[in-house]
Amino acid sequence: MIASNRWRFTIALLAVGVSSAAPADEATAEADRQAVQQVCGRCHTVDVFLNKPRGWARWNDVFDDMTQRGAKGTDEQLMRVTRFFLENLTLVNVNSSPAEELKWVLGVRDDVMQAILARREHQPFRNLDELRAVPGVDGQVLDERKSRISF
Repeated sequence: MIASNRWRFTIALLAVGVSSAAPADEATAEADRQAVQQVCGRCHTVDVFLNKPRGWARWNDVFDDMTQRGAKGTDEQLMRVTRFFLENLTLVNVNSSPAEELKWVLGVRDDVMQAILARREHQPFRNLDELRAVPGVDGQVLDERKSRISF
């Protein structure tokens, strides 16, 4: 697979390689941060994007641009970078974002994601309290990521 396409498929690697979208433990989160530094920090400081959350499609455009400029990483590094961006820098709309993006940003299991999708089909979510009411949604994760969640 050519480098520019590797980023697009990394979310699929995450879906296959990790059994749940539960937030990474501290050791995993640190390894993810190190991978970001190794892959992205070769050409610039990571400060250029840490305070600039974007939608996942936009991050894919950035990843494609960076690979065109020479960014490289192993499959494991790319998986870690992807998880870092999904958990820390990706914006989602609970009522319209794709399931996989929501799963990772909200840190929920597949069955919880299905409950969210079923609920939004019949009645769009209006706020975090409504989302928090879905069984299995971790309120602490929502609080930590609320600035990146819209309705």
